[in-house]
Amino acid sequence: MAAAAASPTREIPGAVQAGGTVAVSLGDSFISGEGGRWQGNAPIKETVGTDMWGTDRARVDCSGGSCKKDPYSVYGVSYQDPDTGKFNGCHRSDVAEIKSAALGVDRQVNYACSGAVTGDVLPDSAGGRWFKGEHPQTDQLRDLARQWNVKLVQLSVSGNDLGFSSIIKSCITQYIKGPTGSYCSKSWDAKVKEQLAGEVPRKVKATVEQIRKTMREEGYGEGDYVFALQSYPAPIPKSDSYRFSQSYLGVGSDRYRIGGCPFWDKDTDWARSEVVPGIATMLRQVARDERIGYLDLQDAFNGHGVCDKAARQPTKDNALNNPVPARDAEWMRFLSWGLADPQGQEEESFHPNSYGQKALGKCLSEFYSQAQGSQQPMFTCLNTAGQGEEGMHLRALG
Repeated sequence: MAAAAASPTREIPGAVQAGGTVAVSLGDSFISGEGGRWQGNAPIKETVGTDMWGTDRARVDCSGGSCKKDPYSVYGVSYQDPDTGKFNGCHRSDVAEIKSAALGVDRQVNYACSGAVTGDVLPDSAGGRWFKGEHPQTDQLRDLARQWNVKLVQLSVSGNDLGFSSIIKSCITQYIKGPTGSYCSKSWDAKVKEQLAGEVPRKVKATVEQIRKTMREEGYGEGDYVFALQSYPAPIPKSDSYRFSQSYLGVGSDRYRIGGCPFWDKDTDWARSEVVPGIATMLRQVARDERIGYLDLQDAFNGHGVCDKAARQPTKDNALNNPVPARDAEWMRFLSWGLADPQGQEEESFHPNSYGQKALGKCLSEFYSQAQGSQQPMFTCLNTAGQGEEGMHLRALG
C-alpha cells in the first residue's frame, strides 16, 4: 500500500484504508478531453442541416427536419463555464485520455480544464487561481489525495502559456488574407524560441514542484505514485502530406472549405518541424530536471492529422451507426468554426477528437503499465498504420 495509507502523521479516510486507488489528470485542453464530441471530420460545405455524416456524437436528433444536438451528453456539466454561462467550459469529455485508459485503478479523475495555464494548476498557496468556477487544480488534487490512494498523476501544460491558440489563429488569418507575402512563422518564430528557452519552462518546473510538494505534504513518497509530464500531438502533417494544395483563394480554397486546414505550406512546416518538437524538447528537459516521467506524443497522430493524405473524411454513406473507421480517420479536430456553417465550438478546433483521445488513452495505459518500478520512465507513443487505437505502442526514449 502507498505511503499515503501508512503515514503516521495524519488519519487516512476510509477510502484509502480500504485500498481505493485513483489516477488523476491535470492541465489543459489536450488532456481535459476538448474535441471529444467528434469522430472524424465531415467537410463543412457538405454538412448544413445534416447529422454531420456520423461525426457528431452529441446525441443528434434530426427527426424534425433540423438537427438538434446535445453536447452535454459528451462533456457533461463541464460544457458550460459557470462564471460566464457560455459554452466554453472545461470540456471534459467522456473519452478523455484519463477516462479511456485502462489503468486498473478504482477511480479515474479528470481535473484538467480547457484554456488552463500553469497558474490555474498551481495551488492557491503558490499563487494559483480559480478558473471557470473551480479551485486551482493542485488544491483539488490535495483533497483527492487525502481520501484516495493516488497511483498516477498525469500533467499536460505549457501550450496556453506559450500562446499556441494565438499562433494558430495568426497562421489561419495569414492564409485567409491571400497572397500578402507574410507568414505567421516569420512574426512568431523568435518569440516562440525565446519563450521556450526561458519563461515557459520556468513556469512548468514551478508547477511540477508544487504538485510534488503537495503530494509530500499529504504523506506520499516519490515511489508511491507515477508522475508524468506529457507533450502534445502534432495537429497537422508536413506540407508534402496534405490532401489539398495551398491556394490563394482563401476561404474559397479546398484547404479551408473542405479540409479545415487553412495554413500555408511554409507555416505548416514551421509548426511541424519547429514549434511542436520545440515544445516536446522543452517538456522532456523539464521532466529530466525534475526527475519525473515523460510521455512524448508529438508523432502519435502521424498519418491521422487534419488533411493528412493518409487519412480520409467520411462520406454521405457514413452515419452514427456506421462512422468512418478509426483506422482511416483524422484523429484531430479540424477548424470547426469559421465564417460560415460552423460545426460545434471554436475551442474544439485542433484538439484530439474521440478517436484521438482513445488512442492517447491507449498510450497512457501502456505508459502506466511500463512505468511500474521505473525511477524515471520516458517513452514516445506511436501508432501503427492501418490500425486504430489498438495499434498504439510505446518506444523507450534514450
